[in-house]
Amino acid sequence: MISTDPDSALKADKNSEKNLYNSGCEMATVRDIEMISTDPDSALKADILSGVCKLCGNHYSDKSGSTGNFHKHLKRKHFIQYQSVKYPDIVLTEEKLIENEEELKDHVIKINRCILTELIVKCNLPPTIVERIGFRNFLKTVSPKWKPTSARYFTRTLLPKLLQDSQEKIKQTLDTVNNLSITVDVWTDRRGRSFIGVTGHFIDENYLPRAILLDFLRLRRSHTGENIRHVTEEILKKWRIEQKVFRIITDNAASMVKAYKFGLDGSDVAVNRLQYNKLQQDDDILAEYMDNTNFDCSADLQMVEWSDDEKVLDELAQNNSRRLSCFAHSLQLAVRDGLREAAYLSKSLWKCIQIAKKSDKSSKITNLLEDVGMTIKKSNMTRWSSEYLLMKSIINLDRKTIEEITDIIDDDELKFSNHDFHVLREAVDILGPYAEITVRVQTEKIATISLVVPSIVHLIDHLKNIRTCISLLTKTCERLEQSINERFAGIVKRFDQKDICSNDPFSDPIYFICAVLDPEFKFYWLRQLRLKVQVESEIKQSIIQMVLNECEKDRKHLGFSIDAKECSSSVTINHASEFTSRRLFHYEDDDEGSSNDTKLTLQSALNPIHEISVYLNDPIRVGFSTYWRHSNLSHLKYSVKRLFSVQASSAPIERVFSKSGFIMSPRRTAMSEEIFKSLVYLNANQSMI
Repeated sequence: MISTDPDSALKADKNSEKNLYNSGCEMATVRDIEMISTDPDSALKADILSGVCKLCGNHYSDKSGSTGNFHKHLKRKHFIQYQSVKYPDIVLTEEKLIENEEELKDHVIKINRCILTELIVKCNLPPTIVERIGFRNFLKTVSPKWKPTSARYFTRTLLPKLLQDSQEKIKQTLDTVNNLSITVDVWTDRRGRSFIGVTGHFIDENYLPRAILLDFLRLRRSHTGENIRHVTEEILKKWRIEQKVFRIITDNAASMVKAYKFGLDGSDVAVNRLQYNKLQQDDDILAEYMDNTNFDCSADLQMVEWSDDEKVLDELAQNNSRRLSCFAHSLQLAVRDGLREAAYLSKSLWKCIQIAKKSDKSSKITNLLEDVGMTIKKSNMTRWSSEYLLMKSIINLDRKTIEEITDIIDDDELKFSNHDFHVLREAVDILGPYAEITVRVQTEKIATISLVVPSIVHLIDHLKNIRTCISLLTKTCERLEQSINERFAGIVKRFDQKDICSNDPFSDPIYFICAVLDPEFKFYWLRQLRLKVQVESEIKQSIIQMVLNECEKDRKHLGFSIDAKECSSSVTINHASEFTSRRLFHYEDDDEGSSNDTKLTLQSALNPIHEISVYLNDPIRVGFSTYWRHSNLSHLKYSVKRLFSVQASSAPIERVFSKSGFIMSPRRTAMSEEIFKSLVYLNANQSMI
């Protein structure tokens, strides 16, 4: 029968609730708490209800007309009896009730874990947000079954468990990695506490660059090279990856250079000398082939026979963790060398810096900039390319706006002349590629080690070309070019075919090897140098020999030896066409190779010389990861996975420190050290949560 009274359901519920209190039934519901006052003066306390539970005998009281305390007691202590009377038409077994209760607990646990992971760790919200009334009201709306939880429960129970789970996933991942590189740096928080951070980098099975924060530790000892080295070794031993580290990337601080001067093992001194001598021998081996213009990879180049000295090969494989300088840091030092010699620029740059400082202190200037929709960047000695961004923001403002700003400041020394604008425009034109390269080599999702050599080539070409377009900053160009020759001597000397010294910066062959093994570059960047055909051919032969040497190091892992003499097929590499000016890392298509050259025979599949020939003549132009993921060049793929684990800069650990600054905000300086380290670690390793 259907009720016609719209309030019938409400009335029925009220009557049922009333029956719960008035019924004499012995079932364990609210009626099982007899409303018998235990207070002799209860008559004087009409607003108080007292009662005793028939099931456990506990005494409870509540305000008159309220039964909240009685209901809570029954739900918590006598849940099964409470549910059986509240829902008499539903037969609930004890097992079913327990199952429902477990599902509710699991639901609450999932919500709490989601709050910790998505809001506290990833969105950097403070743990105390769970205690704020607005957040709790929000959760009551979206999830009424969620129970309010304290911030202490999140930081002392859930956070350590999440950290442990994340570290377990990282350990399982590292166990599958054969080679990785690390970046190391030291950072100081707002409270003056020093921390050391170490990130690990490798190429995964899909040939995508992966980064992991291995550890973020308090550095209580002095920042000496010995202490930094010792802490790094402890971190690597903790993860059992000390033998897997291929290269170490740091900035140019004296302590970092001293800490990893000879890798992570003192015996690397002798091994590095052996390796250097071996590279010199390789150059001698190549000398006999330098007269050939169009060379045949398989006919001219042979694998260096290291099989006669297996001991040296094993030592090189085991002690290969060498330090590399941060490319972005070295590039900015080169920029500062040029700016230091810029006599015309210093006065104009000073005016820009002063205007940027004063613009923040004037509401009139702020309003003026908002009206034109522009901003003025600030110069920061610790922030790369900040001078360039400052000068660019100034010249982007029209002349009238600059005059209005200087009028508001009311300082004749800050007035901009035509000469100032001319100098600033020339400076921006000169430094533009430096800023673009600095941003590119710090990119997180791409392989960056292959960008180093093409970047230096582009800068050399840029400085030569721009000299004809400038009139005031010619000495700046000369000093920038000189700084590149000094700070990247190991790269520039190879262009000039000069002898490489072991202490030359950026003398590691890995920069050239990776530039060639990146499908976006190969040998295309050589065109910008506009070298003679003979010299270009010699450089190509030298780099290919470096690649072969790396393949030889990896041959034991592939399970067989390689005999270059068995190669029979030949592939000729055509030479570059006439040079034309290009954008950064933009190269015109050429006719090097054809699709017919990319076919592999069974014999060539077993020989890296054939693989290099096929690779260099492959006309396909795709990204690094896409190319190598679908490639069947087994020898090159194995070496690529090892070589491209190296980072061009120490930007990954710098990013961690940048995020750490947001976590340790001025309002959260009282955060404990353990909570802070855990949040930084999890925030950096979000993919492992």
